[in-house]
Amino acid sequence: MSEAVAASSAESRRRTSVVATSAIVVAFLVVSIVFATETQWYFVFKMLHVGAAVIWVGGGLFIAMCAIVAELASDDDLLLVIGRLADQVASKVFPLMSFVVLGFGFAMTANGDIGYDQFWIIFGLIAWALSAATGILFLTPETKRLTKAMTERGPKDDEVQARLRRILLVLRVDVALMFLIVFDMVVKPFS
Repeated sequence: MSEAVAASSAESRRRTSVVATSAIVVAFLVVSIVFATETQWYFVFKMLHVGAAVIWVGGGLFIAMCAIVAELASDDDLLLVIGRLADQVASKVFPLMSFVVLGFGFAMTANGDIGYDQFWIIFGLIAWALSAATGILFLTPETKRLTKAMTERGPKDDEVQARLRRILLVLRVDVALMFLIVFDMVVKPFS
């Protein structure tokens, strides 16, 4: 009897969460559309460019910070959960957001009549390409291999642990590169 009540309670909480999240998303979209209708296209593109960058960079930073906390606590089980979440979420969201960032960066450049001969644009494009390639060509397939190895060998296997630590190191370097892109876009050095 208590299992049925617990299941019903869990389902109710899940439904409440979905409804609340949906309401927040709708409110966000309505306000964003109202803001967008009151400005020039350049700023609409910039809003979408920066929003996608926040998801991409912020998400990578969050995963890296969670991994550091788990490493400092010597919690290998938590590290593996973080690795699994990176496989399930980051591999789907981050590549998409990186291309949204790029696309709206091109849109802003064209709409704002900004030349591609400026250092900050060239650096941003090269660094974006390096970060996107790292995510698409290394991090995404490597997290999939980690999940498979973990399933086959268990979380304490030496190869699983080595693979996980390699992924987390590359992730930290990638997050640092993404922050350099952010700093470059804000400061516009050598312009």
